[in-house]
This record gives sequence, structure tokens and C-alpha cells, in this order.
Amino acid sequence: MIPKYNEMYNEVLMVLNQHEEIKLIDLVKEVSNVLNLSEEDRNETLDNDKRTVIYYRLGWTKTYLAKAGLLETVRRGVFKITLEGINVLKSGTQITNEYLMKYKTFVEFVRPNKELIEENTVEENSTPIESIDRSLKMISSRLSDELLEMILSKEPIFFERLVLDLLNKMGYAFDDESVIATKYTGDEGIDGIIKEDRFGFSNIYIQAKRWSGTVGRPEIQKFLGAVAGQGGTKGLFITTSSFTKDAIDFTKKQLQVKLILVDGKMLTKLMMEYNLGVSIENVYEIKRIDMDYFDEEIS
Repeated sequence: MIPKYNEMYNEVLMVLNQHEEIKLIDLVKEVSNVLNLSEEDRNETLDNDKRTVIYYRLGWTKTYLAKAGLLETVRRGVFKITLEGINVLKSGTQITNEYLMKYKTFVEFVRPNKELIEENTVEENSTPIESIDRSLKMISSRLSDELLEMILSKEPIFFERLVLDLLNKMGYAFDDESVIATKYTGDEGIDGIIKEDRFGFSNIYIQAKRWSGTVGRPEIQKFLGAVAGQGGTKGLFITTSSFTKDAIDFTKKQLQVKLILVDGKMLTKLMMEYNLGVSIENVYEIKRIDMDYFDEEIS
């Protein structure tokens, strides 16, 4: 029998600890060997899906361990164990969801926007609707991570085009010809322009920057200068990472040029909202009693 996703934490860390880094497909194979899964179990697929059950479940096992900081992504589809993961493995601890609740990042993942009543307990008294709502938030969080991994695996020019495509889908451009990819020389370059009207009276100047660390105030100041240098009054800075508090505070103080900052979390949220780079996998309906029908008087 194939174990549940939360019953393979230790096995995943054991395999990761034997490699400097490993691809997910190889991780699935080696964990399957550790678990002595039969060929039938290894080849069992999801309903209406070509993915195997073990591959799908281990994907979630990996996600949960990553959220706790016990493994990390090296690059798209490639992972390695962290120092914390090694220490937990050496301790001989049997890892469970309850154990992972000791990590703040994991708690934030499984309980988004909720305050903790007890630090190390898992919610067990949720209604089915609450459980579905929480699961959907977790699925969205995982998809957000996967989108960022995908973006970072592409060339920088792909990200610049993605940003322009997103703004077009959001309705900022007057028409398709109003989305202009451009490149000015220098570090303070502008990556694109959105014309909001036919004559170009109102333009949005864009910088799309893939970034590994937080974007600080100096980068925003350079961008502000680039927008002002073009006579612009609207600037949009989009990054795959995040912004420092100093950068955010600086942006709020600008009066002549309106600057909007979009971090990686907001970017992926918008991509999911406007169906850019994602597609609908399943649609579920939840039905309730129609009281109007039953309360209708029969004449």
C-alpha cells in the first residue's frame, strides 16, 4: 500500500541525505525502493490523470518539508536537504505534521491568516467546508512556489514578456499594440511601456527584475529616475522576490511619480487570478438546500 504524504517525511530526508542534490523524479524512485513498493503501487495513477499516485503524494511530502525548512529547492525540480533537515534526521525523530508545527514557516503555510491558540497542535475540529478552504489555500501557496521556480528557470527576457502579458490580461493596455517591450541602456533601464490610451497621453513604465534577495531602496531610486527621465508619472516595479521596508517607505513618499511595487507573492497571485501560465485542473461543486423551493406556497 502506498503511504500517505505525511507518512514519508523520514524516508524523503534519508534519501536526500545521501545526495548533494536530487531531481524529484529520482527522489520518487529511490523513496519507492526504500518503501519496497510493488510495481503495481509504483505505476498506480490518479483518476483522470497520467501522474502516478506516489509521485503526486511525494510532491506534497516535499512541499511540507520545504515549508518547514528541512529541504530546499536548488533549481527547478532539483532539491537538497538543509542543515536543519540533517539535524532532525540525526536526532531519530519520527517526523509528523504535529512535529512540523514547531516551525513558524510551516505554521504559516497550514494556517494562513490565522492566529495560533496552541503552538504545537494541529487543527482537528474543522468543519468539512473549513478543511476544503484551508486545503485550497495550501494548494494555491504550493502553486505560487512552483510558478516562481518556473519563472526563475527561464531567461530574463521571458520574465519581462510575462509581466507585459499579465498587464495586458489585466486590461491596462489600450490594445495589443499598446504593449511595448523596450530596453534602455544602463542599470536603470525600463523593460516595457504600457500605453493606456490611443494617443499615449498616459503611459505606465515597467521594470521587471528577477531577484534572489530583497530589492532595496537604491534600486527603486534608480527606477524612479528612469521613469522621471522619460517624463513619466507612473512606474511599476515587479520582482520575483520581495522589497525591503526602506524601499516600500521610499515609494510611499513619492508625489510626482506614482510608484507601485509588486513582489513575487503578489505576482503569482495575479497570475492565478488572471489565468496566466496556469490552467484549471478540477472544478468541484458544493451544493446546499434551496430553501426558496421548499418554502414556495402551492396555490
